[in-house]
Amino acid sequence: MARGSITSGQLTKLFALHLFSTMIAFMLSLMVRRSGFNAPLGIAAGAVLGLGITYVAFRLGIRRPEQFFVEYGKQIVGKWLHYPLMLYAAASYLLIAILNFWELQDFLTQFYLINTPPWAIAGLCGICIAYTVRFGIKSVFRSAEGIFYLSMCSFLLIPLLVGDTYEWFIAKGILTHFSLAQAWPTAYYTASVYGEMGLVIFLFPYLSEPKSAWRPIVWAILISAAITLLHIGPVLLTFGVELASNLNYPELELLRFMKNGTFLETLDPALIALWLISIFVKLGLIIFIVSHILSHMIGLRTHKPIVIPITLLVVVSSLSLFENTIQFHEAMSGGILTVFMIGELIPALYFVVDSVKSWFGVGQRTSHSEEERSPA
Repeated sequence: MARGSITSGQLTKLFALHLFSTMIAFMLSLMVRRSGFNAPLGIAAGAVLGLGITYVAFRLGIRRPEQFFVEYGKQIVGKWLHYPLMLYAAASYLLIAILNFWELQDFLTQFYLINTPPWAIAGLCGICIAYTVRFGIKSVFRSAEGIFYLSMCSFLLIPLLVGDTYEWFIAKGILTHFSLAQAWPTAYYTASVYGEMGLVIFLFPYLSEPKSAWRPIVWAILISAAITLLHIGPVLLTFGVELASNLNYPELELLRFMKNGTFLETLDPALIALWLISIFVKLGLIIFIVSHILSHMIGLRTHKPIVIPITLLVVVSSLSLFENTIQFHEAMSGGILTVFMIGELIPALYFVVDSVKSWFGVGQRTSHSEEERSPA
């Protein structure tokens, strides 16, 4: 793919889809279970923390916008540390893809393709994602650009369609129960999601305006946080804390509460189709990042040869790691979020080391010595 071909608008649209698609479809119940009425506060706090994590990665990336992070990182911390850190980052992103893929196939198995073998669902989804990624990062961004406005309209429409199901007395609990201690579990959880935007450091050479990339990232996080808040509010107002925390997919149940006529009640398959495409786009971006990291580490000219093996690994792992929803939630309640956070904070380590070297002039001496060794 040609460098500098991703615009700021495409970056905003893909990152916004990347964030709110899985948060609304799969994470609302977990957030309510962890923080109750303080879940909206936790989402807002997590967005701020995620912005901070992403900002450090952005500041590191604009120092060398024409170079790939996987290549120049070894000049900052040395090869002996750089390659293990890159492998850890790739593994953490791969684990995110596996978890999201499992949620996707579990959702389809439970509600829409009940009698279809899980391996068939996972295989077909994996083929769609793999072929999108093989065509390059531009195809992933164009897919997001094509589906963004339809997805936005559908997500904004749902709270309006279910307005007559709200139990407004619950609003008192949302507006009066503020506790940072109760909001923290959701804040930490959502910070790990918003912190995924730090992967922009792997995309800098592909951006048409890399030094202006911070504004699209901020807009993407703000849009995602606003839409997520617009959905967790109706979930709480309709089901309350106890019921919402025990529903696997409260957003789907919210759609089934629509009382605006038989036509609107049959819209949920179309809305689910939009959600699935959005999740495909997110998984495509993550698999591309993993392929990008590994292809640069092993010296391949392109990421294409390893896209299908990586996608196959995601599919097989999603089918074998968890047998049911209980096992999945037990895994999510453990230290897996810390694994993600460590991976997202890796650019911060490079930023600190690079800043220290620049303060003491180590980086300048290194660059001068490299220029002297290079042929004229």
